[in-house]
Amino acid sequence: MTTSANSRLVSRLPRTAFRKGTSGNPRGRLPGTRNRATVEAREFANKVIDDGVYREALRRRMIAGTAGAMEALVWAYAKGRPVERVEQGAPGAFTDVTDDELKARLRQALALLG
Repeated sequence: MTTSANSRLVSRLPRTAFRKGTSGNPRGRLPGTRNRATVEAREFANKVIDDGVYREALRRRMIAGTAGAMEALVWAYAKGRPVERVEQGAPGAFTDVTDDELKARLRQALALLG
């Protein structure tokens, strides 16, 4: 195309067609919305995990020590990753505390917060 043909095309565009700094889809996808591939992978993994034949085969592989890392990945897709918790204090620090003492400590901590 020649320069004059380009200028004619550009002159036909409305002034508001492309605003500087504005997305072509301003509302976009809502936060937390999963894409189709993720949803389909999760559904497939759930079907596999919930199958009784698969579970029996997995049990045999685990006993034999041949269940690979992919097993954990499939379970993570299907059911989610386990929640990691960090214990505060020495291991077993709360085993010697009665429920009433624990509640009293919790009340004190909450009072300090506010």
